[in-house]
Amino acid sequence: MLSEVLIFLISLVAGSLGSMLGLGGGFFIVPALVLFLGFPMHEAVSLSLASICGIASSSFLIYAKSGTVNFKLGFSLEFFTFLGVLIGSIFANHLSSSFLEFLFGIVLIYVSFRMIKSPVKYKKNPTSRRTFSFAFAYFSSFIAGLIASMLGLGGGVLKVPIMTLILNVPIKMAIGTSELMITITSFTATMSYYLQGVGKIYYELFGLTGGFLGGQLGSRTSLKMKSPLLKKLFALVLGCLSVIMLIKATT
Repeated sequence: MLSEVLIFLISLVAGSLGSMLGLGGGFFIVPALVLFLGFPMHEAVSLSLASICGIASSSFLIYAKSGTVNFKLGFSLEFFTFLGVLIGSIFANHLSSSFLEFLFGIVLIYVSFRMIKSPVKYKKNPTSRRTFSFAFAYFSSFIAGLIASMLGLGGGVLKVPIMTLILNVPIKMAIGTSELMITITSFTATMSYYLQGVGKIYYELFGLTGGFLGGQLGSRTSLKMKSPLLKKLFALVLGCLSVIMLIKATT
C-alpha cells in the first residue's frame, strides 16, 4: 500500500507544480518513479501519462473558465502533436531505458536554457505572426508529441516554449492553451501504451486521482502569480531535473 500512497503523493505534487507552469507534470513524475520507487523507465512513462490525464484535464477546466485558453491555436498545434504521439509511443518500446533517460535530460536542459535566455515580446493576436513562424511551430509541435510520448511527458515542456518563443503568446495564455493540448496528448499516449500492454491500471488510478487534485490547486495558484516569476520558476525546475536524469542515465 505504501507504493500506492507514494504514487498518489507524487502525482499530487507534480499536478500542483505542473499545472502552474502549463506542464503535464511528467518532468517530476518520471524521475520520482525511477529514482525513488525503482520503476522501470517504460512503466514509469506509462504511469506518468495516466497521471497527466488527470492533471491536464483538471487544470484545463480552471484556465478555460478564466478565459486564458486559445482554442483555435491549441487545436491547430495539437493536430501535429497528435501525429507525433502515435509514432513516439510505438518507437519508445524499442529503445533502452538509459537512452530515454539521457534524451529526457538533454531536452530539459535545452528548454530551460531557452526560457531563461530568450526574450519574449508579447502580442495580443498571436495568429497574425508570419507563415514561417507557424510552419516552424507546427513542426516543433510534431517533435513535441514524438518526444512527449517516448518520455512520459504531456509535452508542456516544449509546447509552452513553442508558443512563447516562436509565436509570442503571453505566458499565462500559453500555459492555459498548453493544458488543453496536454489533455489530448496524454490521453492518446496512455491508450497507446495500454493497448501495447505496458503499465498497470491499478497504479494508474492512484496517479490519475492525485494528478486531478493537484491540477486544481496549481492552476488556481498560477492565475494569481506574475508572469516573469512563472517563467523563471519554469526554467529552474527543468534545469534541476535535467541534471538528475543525466546523472541517472550515465551511472
